Amino acid sequence: MILADDNFVTIVDAVKTGRHIYANIKKAIHFLIATNVGEIVAIFFGLLLGLETPLLAIQLLWINLVTDSFPAIALGMEPAEKDIMNKKPNDSKKSIFADGLWEKIFVEGFMIGIFTLFAFSLGNNLYGLEVRKNNGIYIT
Repeated sequence: MILADDNFVTIVDAVKTGRHIYANIKKAIHFLIATNVGEIVAIFFGLLLGLETPLLAIQLLWINLVTDSFPAIALGMEPAEKDIMNKKPNDSKKSIFADGLWEKIFVEGFMIGIFTLFAFSLGNNLYGLEVRKNNGIYIT
């Protein structure tokens, strides 16, 4: 670290900013990977259970482009937590996925996938998957 001035408060501000950026990157990665694991679980178990395709390719693209991107950007822009400087420093040898992040990702992803399959099955049983044309508009 090179100081541009002789004020050591600059070091504290730099550490705070670094911790803030690291925390936001970790939140965004957590969210994005968990939702993608949920998509994989929904499709994989849907195929294993012999269900109709729960998510079409265009739906997966829409989920990844719109419903994943904007929340991940919002997580990356979150303000710093008030107690960020009271936490212990991160071990530089530890992975970003250390301290149980992989477990959280897989548990949340599995829950997302199972709830997606449940919602899909419920909707399919109540309303079906047929598509009909009404005045030039396709309705499901």
